[in-house]
Amino acid sequence: MSKKQTKKTKATKKTSSSGPAKGTKVRGVAKQATAPATERAGTEAAASRLPAVGTVIKKLDRYGAVRCQCTITEDGVRYKSQNFRSLSGAAMAAAKDLHLTNKTQNGWTFWGLTKPARKLDDPEHALNKASERFQTLAAMALKGATAENRAKVRAAIEGHGQVVENLLGQAVP
Repeated sequence: MSKKQTKKTKATKKTSSSGPAKGTKVRGVAKQATAPATERAGTEAAASRLPAVGTVIKKLDRYGAVRCQCTITEDGVRYKSQNFRSLSGAAMAAAKDLHLTNKTQNGWTFWGLTKPARKLDDPEHALNKASERFQTLAAMALKGATAENRAKVRAAIEGHGQVVENLLGQAVP
């Protein structure tokens, strides 16, 4: 037997039971068994990032016609009368219906949403990182500026400085 055949045989033996084991999940489909408390906490955190219950999300084509849609429910995301735990699970089912060949889908991107910002563990570190990035890009812009657009680059940097000044005013204890 070749290595491929051996791997297929092992995979078949592992999945050849009469059905999914209690507590296991089918890819993208809501779990059948009750989840432990620690697992539910993770699911609740993920659910809190979803849009409000009852929100209908539509995927539109370039002409504005609806290609597919899903609804946010208390159990997760409903697409074509099937509940999914995540936007990505619903996106995979929709992508299959749309004959897309991707093996995976980012649900937030597929449905045209952006993930809400998460709370920062270390806000000071995040600000320092953003500041370093800005300083690097501003230096590159100044270095590449010509005599004609140097005034525009300077005005843009001054505008960013004003934004920082306004934020400093908000940060007063």
